[in-house]
Amino acid sequence: MTMRMVVASTCFGSLMIVSSVYGQAAQNGSFPFSRDPCPGGSGAVIPDGPDASAIHDLIQISELIIKGTVVRVLPSEVIDPNPLNIMHTTSLISVDEVLRGTPPPSNTIAITQLGGRVGACSLTVNDNPIVELHEEYILFLVRYQNSHFPNNSGSPRYFPYGVYGGKAKIVNGKIQFSPSAPAGLREYDNTEIGTFKDILKRGGDVRKVRRDVAPGLITPRTRP
Repeated sequence: MTMRMVVASTCFGSLMIVSSVYGQAAQNGSFPFSRDPCPGGSGAVIPDGPDASAIHDLIQISELIIKGTVVRVLPSEVIDPNPLNIMHTTSLISVDEVLRGTPPPSNTIAITQLGGRVGACSLTVNDNPIVELHEEYILFLVRYQNSHFPNNSGSPRYFPYGVYGGKAKIVNGKIQFSPSAPAGLREYDNTEIGTFKDILKRGGDVRKVRRDVAPGLITPRTRP
């Protein structure tokens, strides 16, 4: 069984209420997929929620920005079971460097993402896969406390902000945002990690990366 859904963010991208793309069918009670617990198969969601359009905005919104490495991916969970069996996956991140914000009380934090696999069922988010062991990221994080969304990780829990812009993968020493992230963030793709960290530490305002400068050097952005 395969199902396709649109999700609308109620808060920070990872905590979402799901609405079927088949809105009329949902209203009259008929669904194009089983409303029973998943008998096996996969689902895909198309997120619809807030994302910072520019690096400066993303920095200002984030409570904590770190460079981190994935050290463990916990089993996925179905939180508050519902007809659509929406699942989340929590991963443990080693904090390699705090770039902005108050350092967490431990060297390991947890991040929770929409998607994962529980039993025979899986759920994926287009262009926003679950992190994998040993991957490195720059993470733009926010806290969220909700008694209906328990934290069983043993570490302080955060959520990457927004739908696509809350994490930038480090690939061969360079930054890579999701292909679906806003253009104002993707303009930093292939930026050397040292240069990108400098931008973040300076707040991202009136700063832009030049491809012909060495890591650690910043060239002011020309204002229109």
